[in-house]
Amino acid sequence: MISSSTTPQSKLPILPNGSVGFSEDRTGEAIELIARMAKEDGTALSELYGIWSASLLGIACRMLGDRREAEEAVQDTFIRLWHRAVDYDAKQSPPFVWAFGVMRGYCIDRLRYRHRGKRDSSRVVPIHLHAPPEEIEDSRVMALDDWRRVRAALGVLKQDERRCLELAVFLEYSHSEISEHLGTPLGTVKNRLRRALEKVRNHLSRHEF
Repeated sequence: MISSSTTPQSKLPILPNGSVGFSEDRTGEAIELIARMAKEDGTALSELYGIWSASLLGIACRMLGDRREAEEAVQDTFIRLWHRAVDYDAKQSPPFVWAFGVMRGYCIDRLRYRHRGKRDSSRVVPIHLHAPPEEIEDSRVMALDDWRRVRAALGVLKQDERRCLELAVFLEYSHSEISEHLGTPLGTVKNRLRRALEKVRNHLSRHEF
């Protein structure tokens, strides 16, 4: 476990379960823990880890398709949160969204490293918005109603259009990277993205989104 008297080490324990609900941090618990972390309170880090680690691990597993790499991404995330706690501003981002953003960056870096190294692309698991991991369709990342609207919008896309959009939005692939990753001509990729964005925009315009 994380020592309450020291900064986090390079390896943090992965909790298999036991994550408690945190929703929008209505009680202010997460914000308080981050404030304590900013004062180098290791116990606060351990407590926050117990609240968030299971959910973050589930998301990382889906993004990376590899449990070991996902665990390392979560470990790196909490180390970064420890060092960045002093700069955290609750007015800029809810606590869990802040943590999710940090971890997403680590996952993207790992996926890009695989891509550059021409590793087996089959290990990269598609991120399907219609089946989000770890019950992510709640207020931890976005409001449930908004999530359902986005999911419905993605449902109107063809599979090849949705795949291109997922790579562009979630993994921040460039057009040329998507083309290489899917083995699809660059012009086709651009056309699919254009059509996908038009369809999603038209669908969401029916709502006050």
